[in-house]
Amino acid sequence: MPEEDISYEIIPVTPIKKLEKRIEEIESSGTSPQLQNLINQIIELIRNNQKIVNDVIRANTDLRNELSKLPSKIDELLTSMNNFLSLVEAAGREEITPSQPSPDIFKPMIEELKNISEQNKKLIESNQSVLEELNKMSKRAKGGMRVSTLLSNYPLRKNLKKIEQI
Repeated sequence: MPEEDISYEIIPVTPIKKLEKRIEEIESSGTSPQLQNLINQIIELIRNNQKIVNDVIRANTDLRNELSKLPSKIDELLTSMNNFLSLVEAAGREEITPSQPSPDIFKPMIEELKNISEQNKKLIESNQSVLEELNKMSKRAKGGMRVSTLLSNYPLRKNLKKIEQI
């Protein structure tokens, strides 16, 4: 071997030993305290998010249960209203005499009660659509959708205002 092909370099060993020592410290400590703190914060955030998701699902289920009771109550109300209307009509027919008021007086009340009956039917339809939306949202929530996406797609605010007015 010719000596010209071999090259030597002299470098100080102290910086290399310092680097080796720092690497050993990092390897021995596993993770740095800042990294461990960050990991703990992330875990806490995940737990809080899961609590929020569970609360939303629980509220959704409670709301669906309450809304599922509404159609039967509205049906009962419609039946009662129809019975009341038939009683009013029957009473109006039986009591018509020349000295008593004409049946035209009861027509506005009967028409108003019929309007109320139609509004109740519309309310049943809107409640059914609310239940369908809640079922869709429940399926999305169980599928792992983010809470923020779930709440931003929440179209029921108008229907909830209608329900609160009842």
